[in-house]
Amino acid sequence: MPMPQERKTIHVVSNSHWDREWGYPFEETRLLLLKFMDELLELLENDPEFHSFTMDSQTLCVEDYLELRPEKRPVVEKHVRSGKLLVGPWYSLPEEYICNGESLVRNLLVGHRSAAALGKVTKSGYTPFSYGQTSQIPQIYRGFDIDDIIFYRGINTPKCEYILEGPDGSRLLGSRFGCMSRFSYYIYVYRVLRYGSDDVFQRYDWDRGAAPFRMIDASRPRDHYYILDDKKKQWNDAPIREQLLKLARDESEHFSTSQIVCMQGFDSSNPDPEETRIMKLCQKLLPEHDIKFSNLEAYMEAMGREVKDPVVLRGEFRDPGSTGSWTHLFGDVISARPRLKQHNHFAEVNLQRRAEPWAAVASMIGGEYIKTAFDRAWRFLLQNHPHDTITGAGIDQMEKDSLFRFDQINIIADGLTRRAFEAVQIQIDNGDVCARDSVITVFNPCPFPRKAVVSCLVDMPANMGYEAFAVQTADGRALRLQQQEKFPMGVLVRNLQDISVELRAERVRCHLETDEIPAYGYSTYHVTRAPRFAWQPGTLAPETNVLENEHLRVAFNSDGTLDMTHKETERTFTGLHYLEDSGETGHSWIHQPPERDEIITSHGSPCQIALEESGPLYARMRVDYRLRIPVSVEDEPYVDFREGDLNNTGRTEERREMIVTSRFTLRAGAKRLDVRTAFTNTCKHHRLRVVFPTRLDCDRTDAEIAFDVIGRDITIKPTSPYYGHPNPQYPMHRFVDMTDGNVGFAVINNSGLREYEAMDKADRPLAITLLRAFTYRNSPVFGRWETYPDMERAQCVGDWEWTYALYPHSGDWTNGVYREAEDMNLPLEPAQAGPHEGTLPKTMSFLTVEGEALQVAALKQAEDRPGNYVIRLFNPTQETVKGALVLFKDAREAWLTNMNEDRQEQLPVEGNRIPLEAAKKKIVTVEFVL
Repeated sequence: MPMPQERKTIHVVSNSHWDREWGYPFEETRLLLLKFMDELLELLENDPEFHSFTMDSQTLCVEDYLELRPEKRPVVEKHVRSGKLLVGPWYSLPEEYICNGESLVRNLLVGHRSAAALGKVTKSGYTPFSYGQTSQIPQIYRGFDIDDIIFYRGINTPKCEYILEGPDGSRLLGSRFGCMSRFSYYIYVYRVLRYGSDDVFQRYDWDRGAAPFRMIDASRPRDHYYILDDKKKQWNDAPIREQLLKLARDESEHFSTSQIVCMQGFDSSNPDPEETRIMKLCQKLLPEHDIKFSNLEAYMEAMGREVKDPVVLRGEFRDPGSTGSWTHLFGDVISARPRLKQHNHFAEVNLQRRAEPWAAVASMIGGEYIKTAFDRAWRFLLQNHPHDTITGAGIDQMEKDSLFRFDQINIIADGLTRRAFEAVQIQIDNGDVCARDSVITVFNPCPFPRKAVVSCLVDMPANMGYEAFAVQTADGRALRLQQQEKFPMGVLVRNLQDISVELRAERVRCHLETDEIPAYGYSTYHVTRAPRFAWQPGTLAPETNVLENEHLRVAFNSDGTLDMTHKETERTFTGLHYLEDSGETGHSWIHQPPERDEIITSHGSPCQIALEESGPLYARMRVDYRLRIPVSVEDEPYVDFREGDLNNTGRTEERREMIVTSRFTLRAGAKRLDVRTAFTNTCKHHRLRVVFPTRLDCDRTDAEIAFDVIGRDITIKPTSPYYGHPNPQYPMHRFVDMTDGNVGFAVINNSGLREYEAMDKADRPLAITLLRAFTYRNSPVFGRWETYPDMERAQCVGDWEWTYALYPHSGDWTNGVYREAEDMNLPLEPAQAGPHEGTLPKTMSFLTVEGEALQVAALKQAEDRPGNYVIRLFNPTQETVKGALVLFKDAREAWLTNMNEDRQEQLPVEGNRIPLEAAKKKIVTVEFVL
């Protein structure tokens, strides 16, 4: 006789998971949202027992609704204030491995203000998004006074309850879902009662009588049917007791306390007006357990009182194994539709690290900080960050709409940055420069001083006596200059109070070696006339097919690979940078090679090597790789979403030439080799990677993710969650590094490359994914994949260009990798201007960050205290770092704040210096007043 089951409390949470754009374009989805919200508000108004609805942890969908139903705002605000409509804390539902750390913080920051404007912020760490959980999510949530988390992708624990600990020690009380993920009550109980089955693979019966409707003209072969009359839902309560017992039994296997959470809702599902009636029936039919209409906050509070010694989880969570059903990691989204990842990276850097800091700096000396423009740009960015959008797991129209929003972000960010530079430039005192002359100001957007070779287009205005020029410092010292070409140019000059006129000039393309430019500052140089450009001795291309400076020697082999010698350690890395093309039969979520794959490399393929430019400051080598690759795969059979399933296909016999052109640039003084790789893709169903055999004796990689550098094993041991799965592709942000302890090798990028694999082979190759092309498939129905071969954007057809760098170094990633990543992503920015009197010196730093390990995530004005400034720093190392902010003038006061910018602790101020300390892996937010 079975033992009687312990009495359980089953918390049923009414909700819907609302994807903004996935199976349908945004505007079509929003029209569905209108019906959803109208019915939800009517239910909240008319049923006093329907006391709680979870709006998927976001506010963006509510804003989308109110744009079309502005008259409904008072009703929405009433229910948000009362706690019946639970919104936030997020603005949108991001993917944590593609969006950078600052974007995650701003998502919560904007979400909090959006929810507060509606009436109340839900302080629940419900995380129904992201394909895996990044390591710093505990610290990020605690930065907004959120002390719990519920997520389900990437976790595989024996029981649901746990403590999630971040690398800094921040802790969250956590829970996953049970055997049916976030659909349990919905499938076990609701669907059986209202639709007669818990079979998720159920087919539609035409005679149901619900009036299905579809447009059937030839241009709409893939339109769906829509139900016009769903009022004939059945009420079949006969099997419900058994279904409830089954639910309690199956879910109890996963929960260690008497508290069980079960979700009522599905993707984009509308609430049922009968939900409270169904709940009363369930309470009557299941007297041995307590089943109640609840919410996630109530569940977490009750579970927290009972749980005993929950397991403590640390690190990131990307477990590909399932817990129960429908909880696959789907980690390969990091390489789907890579154009979105690229444009996202450009937009994040442009907005976060150029426009905001320079606008903040300009406002410190009287310039305007146009917060409304920043708010608009941030809304565009966060509208692109919902997980299905930014991962590329949706339709072609979603990608097109996202690229439009990215364009708007960059237009706004570039305009705000230029205006900030103008506000600084006009105040620099160049009154000693003749009116017929010009100046070059070089701006440094990094928090540390640096010098570099910058590439410029300098104009010599006509009729001003120029034959050539030199560039001089304030004390008359000439900078080294490498002139490449000169050509006539007509340039528009805009005067907003006059007509536009043309400046005729000779434009000179050149490379200029700066002296040290101060942190968050500038240096201004005088462009003086010269009879000819000064000849500079030496070259960075001393031999055929060789680039060399004081730090690196790069020799190009006949097959297009290169041998790179790091002079400091005397280590030579051989055979670097070959191309690998393989077949692809997967989809957005899963990389799946064909069963009969054919892997083609550039080894043995024809290639051409040419020196394009050389001189003492700058040299560039071009390599053209000519690969003949299959045009596609053979006829594709049905492909399941579980990795490892065989698909019984191979690559086609028909081939097509793919020319991949890589340009390798070495600058004087540079410690890295910059690479620009371009190609036109006309083939389908393939994956293109660039591979670097490091030959390092190492067993792990270190990669940048949000506010952290994460170590990952190369060898998949039996204790690894990846054991038994294909070797994983991992996410990165700006770099991945490998080291044997003495010598390391990093691949740094500034173009949004997000996927790498360190293969467990003798030569320890590191592969970076450049492209993964597939037929778009979607699975809006369990067990049914819709295939869209017409959506060619998923096949990545068209022109591509990626930029990355190779950086050998001593030691591990702490030895300069972050600095090189900053330098590559935030190059010095030169500008040419006419002379003007001012009060600022010719060289100046507005802000320096002391403490070499401290990294900057943001510098901006405060959200709610205009005129005050906020800087966010993080320490990615395992050691406490003592540092300081050094300003260009005395600070009046400074505060440590949380990430929501609530003041926590006043900091001492020592004139223009604000000392601070960051413990290991800590994110530090400082507000200061000038």
